[in-house]
Amino acid sequence: MNFEQLLYTETLAQHNSMQKAADVLHISKSGLSIAISQLENELGVSLFDKSASGTKLTSQGRQLLSSISDILRVKNNLEATATAVADPQKHQRFRIHYMNTMLKPFINTFIKNYSNRFQNVQLDISCHEFDSIVRRVLNQEIDAGFVAINNTHDEAIKGLKFTPVSESKLVLFCSPNNALNELGRPITLEDLKKQKFSIFNDKFHDEIFERLQFQCGPLSLVLRVDDAWAMQTAVIKLNTVCFGRTLQGNLSSNINFSDLKTIDIGHIIDDHFKLGWLTNPNHMLTEEAKGLLEGITAEIKKEMPYG
Repeated sequence: MNFEQLLYTETLAQHNSMQKAADVLHISKSGLSIAISQLENELGVSLFDKSASGTKLTSQGRQLLSSISDILRVKNNLEATATAVADPQKHQRFRIHYMNTMLKPFINTFIKNYSNRFQNVQLDISCHEFDSIVRRVLNQEIDAGFVAINNTHDEAIKGLKFTPVSESKLVLFCSPNNALNELGRPITLEDLKKQKFSIFNDKFHDEIFERLQFQCGPLSLVLRVDDAWAMQTAVIKLNTVCFGRTLQGNLSSNINFSDLKTIDIGHIIDDHFKLGWLTNPNHMLTEEAKGLLEGITAEIKKEMPYG
């Protein structure tokens, strides 16, 4: 058994055709057939059924395919890790997690400076909830998190370093057609009772929603998501309202999100938050990583100097 035979099996399973798989692998159809037969003989099972409709996995083949894919994945990971260990300066991985909304400066800064500074950096960036980000920064599973906090949540990040980037107000986002836009006065708890809510998967938004329900009574919650496009669609199509921070709304990578209307709620709840980087003081960042965080910070401050 060898890795080539396993790769051939996985590729044939994807295409269900000897000829198509052979073309993808840049080998002859007969060479592919021989390699598969040799693997079947060694394993003692029939991996594929051949018929006029194509070459498809047998029930035994389906059971073994996940193990074959796992072996190939481990091989790839081993080779990638070995390459990075052999020359760490040329192969750096930098991991950022953010809350709620992808901000354009996260990616724009990386792309704009890629050719002269970040060619040896692999950037992994994804959306996670606050508690997950805190845990992973604490365990040094990621390099940095971009989070929003207010003074009541300092205990949650104890032992970690929070570097503020911008202050930002918490507001209600709503459709331009929502009746809240026509009030001409500050909204009241009675106004909120008439609204349908969508909520980001965000610990702080949950706490605020629960506090409002304590004041207002039950409120209508129709959707929980962690994607800005899905939230924007729900606000427009379902006429819901959602909590959001002005910086995230204005710098969202989803350009339509910045077109939503904002409603002040500072007279009802504490609407002041700080957004910034959460890092572990025991985790040493590379110079490239520090440069990327500094570049993103500068870009955010340039776009939103007052939060």
